[in-house]
Amino acid sequence: MTRLGRTLLAEIGPLYLAGLAVLLVLLTVQFLLGVLADALARGAPVGLVARYLLYKLPAAASAGLTLALLFAALLALSRLVADRELRAALSLGLSPAALLRPLLIAGVATAAVAFVNNEGVVPWAEDRALEVQKEILLAAPSTLLQEGTFFSDAQGRSLFLGALAPGGRAEDVVILAPGGRDGPREMIEADRGRLDEEAGVWRLEGVRVRTFDGGRPSLDMRAEQGTVPVRDLAAAAVGRVDPVTLPLGELLERLRADRRDPAAWTALHRKAAEPLAAVAFATFALAVAMTGVRRETPVGLVTVLGLTFAYYATWSVTKLLGAQGTLPAWAAGWAPFALYLAAGTALLAWTWRR
Repeated sequence: MTRLGRTLLAEIGPLYLAGLAVLLVLLTVQFLLGVLADALARGAPVGLVARYLLYKLPAAASAGLTLALLFAALLALSRLVADRELRAALSLGLSPAALLRPLLIAGVATAAVAFVNNEGVVPWAEDRALEVQKEILLAAPSTLLQEGTFFSDAQGRSLFLGALAPGGRAEDVVILAPGGRDGPREMIEADRGRLDEEAGVWRLEGVRVRTFDGGRPSLDMRAEQGTVPVRDLAAAAVGRVDPVTLPLGELLERLRADRRDPAAWTALHRKAAEPLAAVAFATFALAVAMTGVRRETPVGLVTVLGLTFAYYATWSVTKLLGAQGTLPAWAAGWAPFALYLAAGTALLAWTWRR
């Protein structure tokens, strides 16, 4: 590695740590906003909310670890362009490859850390966060139960309460499992339901289960009793547990059980694509810097923030569309990575030749 490469990594390091800290705060605030209103309505202790946020930090880091590299590399290289250090190095005969190597090393190292975090830390922390959610829910489970509202169970299904009686008893219960464009994959109807606070489940009576294949009924059966696990804090929330937080083995088991699950397939592609985004960011950052050298227009802070946010926005939209089955799972999982890698490679090839 050249001296300029080592200097570049030394400059990226502090910026990376600062960017990671800011991103962790912002992403943690996003988790906090999702539970704050319900936690306050239930009178949840501040300690429980703090524990929940602590356990959500690894999930926030799964996105922050790679995004921070994009931010830091763009900012460090823009400083070199603005001070004409990069132009001077290239004029003295230094090849762009001398800059690409340390950036790729940083990208591979970041990808490795992100993968270990996603597979080793996040599943454990998410289990603990769900336990804290259950503690908050069971602290005052009836405060948010209302007729005509939705809950979400541990399998991502939406639970609707038609009528609510005292003691957490409900009537005309309907449970839907989303299936994307083809409509629901499963529909469960029950005459009555009761919230079991101790077990954290709904106990249903007079159950009818119907499954669908491509919008057409494939199974219709009845049962006297059944149970549905309670997960979400909010009666109004219909969010799902993101399957990307599951360990790879559990995710594969879920796919074997339901090969048509778009959320699980999208999560499988995301498990590989999201850590590898760090490598794409390394290429993209150098390409943007080289373009700035050629045009003598360094990238400003606003542009750096815009390029960082553009990835986050693309990632957020595509993973949602993939989970709903609107986009093919492979496209939803790899699109943000492919976008930055293709743009970076094309720009770098163009500036390298010149």
